[in-house]
Amino acid sequence: MTQTALFTSSEEVANAIENGNFPTKQTDNEEFFNKYPNGEYVLRKGAHIQVRDEQVDLEFVERQINKRTPKKCQKKTIIFFPSDVYDTDGTLFAREGDLKIVNGTHTAHIQMGLGVKTSQDYFVNFDTQLGGKISEAINLGNLLNRNDVERQGCKKNHVKQIVLQMMAENEKDTGDATLTEEQISKIVSQYTFIKRRTIGQWTSHHSKVGGRRKPLKVWKPVELVEKWQHFADLEQYQEFIILEAREVSSWKQTTVSTLVNLHLENDNYIDGHTTKDKFLFIFYCRSQAQVDDLTRTKTNMKEYYHRMEQRYGIEIKTEFLRHS
Repeated sequence: MTQTALFTSSEEVANAIENGNFPTKQTDNEEFFNKYPNGEYVLRKGAHIQVRDEQVDLEFVERQINKRTPKKCQKKTIIFFPSDVYDTDGTLFAREGDLKIVNGTHTAHIQMGLGVKTSQDYFVNFDTQLGGKISEAINLGNLLNRNDVERQGCKKNHVKQIVLQMMAENEKDTGDATLTEEQISKIVSQYTFIKRRTIGQWTSHHSKVGGRRKPLKVWKPVELVEKWQHFADLEQYQEFIILEAREVSSWKQTTVSTLVNLHLENDNYIDGHTTKDKFLFIFYCRSQAQVDDLTRTKTNMKEYYHRMEQRYGIEIKTEFLRHS
C-alpha cells in the first residue's frame, strides 16, 4: 500500500482532505473490530490512534445508529505504517503494515452498527506524509475534528496531548524538550482557541505533567462478560464467588452489599454454613478522574477489605481491568 508523497505534513493532509483533494481507497471496516459470539462488534485493541480523552462515546454512537442514515457518515482517515514505529518511551506504537484509524473511530462504530462493512476512506502514509512523527499523526486527528459532524469535536486538552508529544520527540531528537517558535506558531494558527500563554503553562509544567495521556478504555458489556468468564475459568479462582465486573467507584457500597447477598444466597448458605467464603472483585475505571485517583482508591480498598476479612472470616481478592 503506497502513495505518492504529495503532502508532507499533517496540516497539508488535513487541508487536502477537507477540500476534497485527497485520494480515497476502499476500507474493510470489519478489519478494525473483533466480532463476539452474540454478533456484537468491539473495536480491536491497537486499531486506532485515538486523540480523545476516551476511546469512544458509546451513547453518542447509539444515538447516531438510531437515526439510520448511513449515507451521512463521513469518510474516515486511516494511517498506514510502512515499518515498525516506537514511541519516545520505547513502547511499540505500530507494527509494519498496520492500519490505524486516526479520525472516524465513532464513524467506524456507527458503520458497523448500521451494517456498513466497506467504505471509501482516506489513507495516509505515516513515513512519507507525516514525517514519521507520532505528534503529526495525533495532530492530523485533531485538525480533522475542528468541525463536528458525527464526530466528537477537538478540545483544549486534546491539543495539550499534541504539545506533550512534540516535547517528548524534541527531547529524544535534540536533548531539549523546548518547543521551537515554528512549532508554537503552527499550533496557535491551527487551533485558534489556543493562546501562546496556554502553551507556556503546559510547557512550564512539563516535568510535573509527564508524557501524553493514553485514551481511556471504554468497556462494552459484552467485553465485561468475557472478562468475568476469563477469571471464572482460571484455576486459582475455582473456590471463589466472582462478582460481575463493575465500576471502581462502587467498591465500598454496592460491591460490599452484593458480596453479602451472594454470600447468603440459598445455594451458598446451607444449614447455617456457607460453602464458599472467598470473593473476587473485578473493577474498571469509567472516567479519567477515577484513573487519576486509582492509587489512593486501591490503598483504601486494601485497608477496608482487610478489616472485612478479619471481622467476617472471608477472603477478598481484587482484579483491575486495563484503563487505556
